Amino acid sequence: MNNNTKLPFNIRLLLGICSLPSLYLAYIISGLVMNGDFNAVNYFEWIYSFVGFIAIYVALSGKRIF
Repeated sequence: MNNNTKLPFNIRLLLGICSLPSLYLAYIISGLVMNGDFNAVNYFEWIYSFVGFIAIYVALSGKRIF
């Protein structure tokens, strides 16, 4: 499989839509951290929001990471 080929548009669109809840969680986490409630955030929530950023990067660029 050639790594230079981009993902099809329908897969990128689906990936972008599925990443929206984790990006919303990242928005909520940033609000909590700004208010000083750093301890209220679990590690799973950090990982889930980080995966959302990776998914939106793949959806926008179309590059395959693996």
